[in-house]
Amino acid sequence: MSAILFLTLLTTTTKAQKLEIVLYTDKPSYWLGDPVQVFGYLYYNDLRVSDGVISIEMDDSTGWPLLLRTLNTGTLPTTETIQILSLYPSDQSGNPKSSFKKGTLAYFTITVKNKNNTRVTFELALTVFDSQQGIMDTARLTISDMMPQTNGTFTLPMYILDKAPTGTAIVYANTFTDLPRLNGTALSIEKFATFNITANTATTQFKTSKAVIQAEAHFFTNFTVPLYQHYGYYNITTTCKYLNETAVEKKRIEIRVPDLNGDNTVNVLDLIVVAGSLGWTGPPGSIPADVNRDGNVNVLDLIVTAKYLGWIGPP
Repeated sequence: MSAILFLTLLTTTTKAQKLEIVLYTDKPSYWLGDPVQVFGYLYYNDLRVSDGVISIEMDDSTGWPLLLRTLNTGTLPTTETIQILSLYPSDQSGNPKSSFKKGTLAYFTITVKNKNNTRVTFELALTVFDSQQGIMDTARLTISDMMPQTNGTFTLPMYILDKAPTGTAIVYANTFTDLPRLNGTALSIEKFATFNITANTATTQFKTSKAVIQAEAHFFTNFTVPLYQHYGYYNITTTCKYLNETAVEKKRIEIRVPDLNGDNTVNVLDLIVVAGSLGWTGPPGSIPADVNRDGNVNVLDLIVTAKYLGWIGPP
């Protein structure tokens, strides 16, 4: 008698580790000056992550990075490659200064530490918000081959626009392996400081602090794209490195202004464009005069256009 022995080989498969960013905005399209909300979640193997750091970059319609920040998904991480030791507004020589007049250069002094045991090359980035939560601008500096376990102090300039509102502004400091749009990720915990934008020489105390911790396992930020910025399509990039996995997610939003004839101003000529099409109906937004994109040209389109009369865009 012969016996046939069947051997069943049991194989096991391991699910690939997956890091994913889910990115949202509250609307796909905004008027200049409208509040914008950006939020989302970080998942690792389909579970929400509550201790991740999201890098975010938003580029305006010219491709210039207008926003460079980091957002946490809950608990701040306990380790960082680069530590931002201090951040404060200053003069060109690094002496503390608490306010800047419109139409002048502001300076910000940052001290960082390379906590790694190897040399590190990284991007140091600042983002300034004006007193109305409008994104003003960014400043960047590439730090090459910073020695391990050493400190470095750097002073970056930024021009305060004449059109910026007066009041208390905020500067955020971050470090990245590269720009997020180039898949760069955060190396540090964000730090911020406040300062005053004035029309005169008055000064006030400045304050500095680390970023605020989010309450739940999500990330969130809100801002406005102020009237002194460009209109058009803005690209948002988010990145995260977590447990040696890297995730990237992108989104595009539209920033609008009723410059209907494309001359970078809103004036009576734009009102004439709307008035010339009053009574029109058709596919929503298919002609410039349908300013609010409801498929009708009527007094509502005139009202929206009139709201922006006198607007002149940046060069």
